Amino acid sequence: MPDVPADQLPFRVAYDAKAGEVVVWMTYGSGPKQTTRRKAIPSLEALAIAVASHRYEAFLQNRLAHTLAQAAVAHLGADPARLEAAVRALSDPTSNVPLGTLLHGTSPDRAAPPTTAG
Repeated sequence: MPDVPADQLPFRVAYDAKAGEVVVWMTYGSGPKQTTRRKAIPSLEALAIAVASHRYEAFLQNRLAHTLAQAAVAHLGADPARLEAAVRALSDPTSNVPLGTLLHGTSPDRAAPPTTAG
């Protein structure tokens, strides 16, 4: 992916530590009709969905997905391999693994499925 300076991109991604959210500011239009919209991404799951929805689009959308993935790792403690697996699964219509399981694995305090004696 070509490296483009952040000040030349129509978006900015930051972390709001007080709210625990990744925030995206998107700039639309140019000149006097230019507007900026703010979108807060409140969880790792929502961020993974945002990455998946932008990853396979045009250059700027792909760049946004890459920046969001970096923010997930840096600020939300995402495991890069698990995040990548989750994003790929979200893009796969045959995937049926829950997003939380892909991102966090199975928790030892969750009840295990019953085993069947053979």
